Amino acid sequence: MNVLFLCHRIPYPPDKGEKIRAFHILKHLAARHTVHLAAFVDDAADLAHIEALRKYVKGEMLLVPLSRVVTRARMALALLAGTPLTTSYFASAKLDRWIGEVLKRRAIDRVVLFSSAMAPFLLKRRDFDPAKVVLDMVDVDSDKWRQYAGTAGVPMKWVYAREAKTLLDLERRAATAFGATLLVSPFEARTFADLAPDAHGRIHSVANGVDLTPAPPSASPYAADEIPLAMVGTMDYWPNVEGAIWFADEVLPRVRKVLPRAHFYIVGAKPAPALQKPRDGVTVTGRVAEVAPYVAHAAAVVAPLRLARGVQNKVLEGLAHQRPVVATVAATRGLDVVPGRDLWVVDDPQAFADAVIAAATGPDRDRVAANGRALVEREYGWDITLGVLDRILDGVPPAVRKAAVWSEALVGETE
Repeated sequence: MNVLFLCHRIPYPPDKGEKIRAFHILKHLAARHTVHLAAFVDDAADLAHIEALRKYVKGEMLLVPLSRVVTRARMALALLAGTPLTTSYFASAKLDRWIGEVLKRRAIDRVVLFSSAMAPFLLKRRDFDPAKVVLDMVDVDSDKWRQYAGTAGVPMKWVYAREAKTLLDLERRAATAFGATLLVSPFEARTFADLAPDAHGRIHSVANGVDLTPAPPSASPYAADEIPLAMVGTMDYWPNVEGAIWFADEVLPRVRKVLPRAHFYIVGAKPAPALQKPRDGVTVTGRVAEVAPYVAHAAAVVAPLRLARGVQNKVLEGLAHQRPVVATVAATRGLDVVPGRDLWVVDDPQAFADAVIAAATGPDRDRVAANGRALVEREYGWDITLGVLDRILDGVPPAVRKAAVWSEALVGETE
């Protein structure tokens, strides 16, 4: 088929959560179809990867740089107009014209939209059948903003609540109009199905995957006399920032009472100022040339997110590298994991510290790590997870999950 793939951020390099999923969808589509790609670029350094993208994009391609001045002006106007800030940030007359031209020049069979921010580009068109559009929302973004509103102070509390309301309206309209809407987990799909009941039959779960054959990691970046605990991610993303601070302030001191050599590494680009405060036993690396060595050589991988949606790649990567993983309920609710078998899942600071001690030095660490690796081999290879996308594009969309399965998952979260 001819597939038009519209992405809110250039899907290369796959060096952060949303770009990892977008890249693997692009790669998967390119192996089966002719892909035409349009994406926004918010980091000029990413333009150096155009040739790498061309390995996958055999059709037409448009990359649209984002200007901070322009996007902020559009967001200010969106506040007055009552429209989502998210979609105003990614508005583009140039991209809109290009879509129309491609639809005229090419016999486009399907359009795949990555993130709800791209939905307006097809919602307003009359020259393409919306039933042939697949929207990958990934997470329920409107509910993420609702969570932020619950923890923020004035005036951001009001801004976040407004964004939750306006974005949910867009998500509902898009899911009702388009042929299929994808979410990253059954939990996300159930959450959105409850919010958009008119689109229930068009909502599907397509899980994130993980690279099951990562390149052999480089030498350990850690000192020989320490017990390294690693958290990886983009470190200006608020859920990562909040989780890292919670771990450093509330959990790590409890761990170091038992394991004085324990050292927490916060690994990822663009660390927020709130992370830069000096803390005993904590290193903030900033951007690193390779993330894999920090995961592969860690005594334990931690995912202490308390505000989280969807599937956390940091958890999958830890499991794929066969490392002991300790995570919160919020960081694992999108995964089909069994606490105590595949990893440790805890929320209380002392319980989290106890789990980290067990994961880093306990007798069960190798067994649990091996079970985690076996799990991702069975269920989370990209070819396995994206097989559902193939069936949807072929016009045979499977049901997400039965309500009974969802109910069991929800019960498990409260235990």
